[in-house]
Amino acid sequence: MKRFAFSCLMGILSVAILFAQEAGNKVQSQKSPQSEEKAKVAATDSEDLQRMNEDLQRMKVLLNQMRTNLSFVQTSQTPLKHQFELEADAWQIIVEQMDRRLQKMEKESRAGTEGSKSPVQTKLLPQR
Repeated sequence: MKRFAFSCLMGILSVAILFAQEAGNKVQSQKSPQSEEKAKVAATDSEDLQRMNEDLQRMKVLLNQMRTNLSFVQTSQTPLKHQFELEADAWQIIVEQMDRRLQKMEKESRAGTEGSKSPVQTKLLPQR
């Protein structure tokens, strides 16, 4: 009788262990796609930041060329020269704005990869 009870108990434990292993495998398989997706998003964000930085550098070069070309226009103040100056000034503002945005995005990206608080949490919670 004791052997029969022991055999039944071992059978029940074996079945329970099998179900627990299957459940654990399902949880692990569900977590893997999420972590892979986060890695893909982080890589895409990194590539986007790199491309934006390259675009910004090209824009700075073009703006310098505009300013250089402007210096070769007549020394007197003509409407055409004034228009070139205004356009160069407008592009300077846009380049500076893009530079600030890019720096902010890079800072947020670094903060996210280092596992620190999100920018929203940082703004809402006072630091001690």
